[in-house]
Amino acid sequence: MFMKGDGITEKRIRTRTAVLALLAVAFTAVLAVSLYKAFSVYFPQKQEQSRFSEYRRIVSQNDNENPEEYNPAIKYAPLIESNADFRGWLTLPDTDIDYPVVMPPAKDPQFYLHRDFDKNYSYSGTPFIGEGCDENSDIFIIYGHNMKTGSMFGTLNKFAGADWAAQHRDIIFETPEGKRVYRVFAALRTKVNSKNEYRYFDNVGNFSDEEYYRILSGMLEKSEIDIGTPPQSRAQILILSTCSYHTQNGRFAVMAYRTE
Repeated sequence: MFMKGDGITEKRIRTRTAVLALLAVAFTAVLAVSLYKAFSVYFPQKQEQSRFSEYRRIVSQNDNENPEEYNPAIKYAPLIESNADFRGWLTLPDTDIDYPVVMPPAKDPQFYLHRDFDKNYSYSGTPFIGEGCDENSDIFIIYGHNMKTGSMFGTLNKFAGADWAAQHRDIIFETPEGKRVYRVFAALRTKVNSKNEYRYFDNVGNFSDEEYYRILSGMLEKSEIDIGTPPQSRAQILILSTCSYHTQNGRFAVMAYRTE
């Protein structure tokens, strides 16, 4: 037999039980989503990076400590045989950026946005040279995803810090023809799909002296870092570009000029 007030107590117990059940369902749903992301996104990314590690192993086998015997054409022959779109190997010391770079077909300039080096679907994609230029243009651009795992161009934003950038100014891009070194002189954030933002990605290709120095001045003016001397004469400029999460449709770019 219930005492006076027991009906209210029983109702409270049922309410509390229902709330706990809902919380349990919500927790289970969150856990399920987290596990789904882990298996559908992060696990595939790990597999994708394992494939890049295999390519690193392959090319490192052809390294030769004797400069007189070193031949980059031989070093990268397996990659060229695997994919004729290969153009070079990009390395940024003290970052996780250490990848082959490809040239997409002209009819599909974003072909490698979500394809691996073997041309299979890949969430991470492969660093690729942008439309309107190639590795021998006066100014050329390489795109890579800003992965939250830190892979691909996920560590490029380190160059947003002037102190760090000043201590890591050299970018290495080695082609089958030889090693190139580029020196960082600018870095900036911007936004795509906006007429009021700086559109560095439109300034690629070959240019007259007047156009070249106008573009160079724009890069220096928009740069968020000041790390020393920019190119004093015409030199090829390499732009590395990735997404930035500072705003919707944000982009982060690093500019460097060729020194050798």
